[in-house]
Amino acid sequence: MKVPNVNLSNEDAIVLQQISENGEDDVVSLSEALGMKRKRVAASIDSLRRKGLITVQKVAGEWWVQVSAKGKHLTHYVWPEMPVSMAV
Repeated sequence: MKVPNVNLSNEDAIVLQQISENGEDDVVSLSEALGMKRKRVAASIDSLRRKGLITVQKVAGEWWVQVSAKGKHLTHYVWPEMPVSMAV
């Protein structure tokens, strides 16, 4: 599979890596885990979603995010040391 040509900011990369490591996460937990304000996390989530790297679902009043197939492929390329079960 071809490596996705995606331009990521440092913040977007950090958020993507955290979501990849956790499998899925909600905005509040991401914000706390990364020590970032929710508004910044939400902006990164929106950017990653527009690039097709994550999916977002509203469940029980909370926004949950997961890495998409494209995001998993990119994650495996960017962080090859990540266990395959997490990245792909």
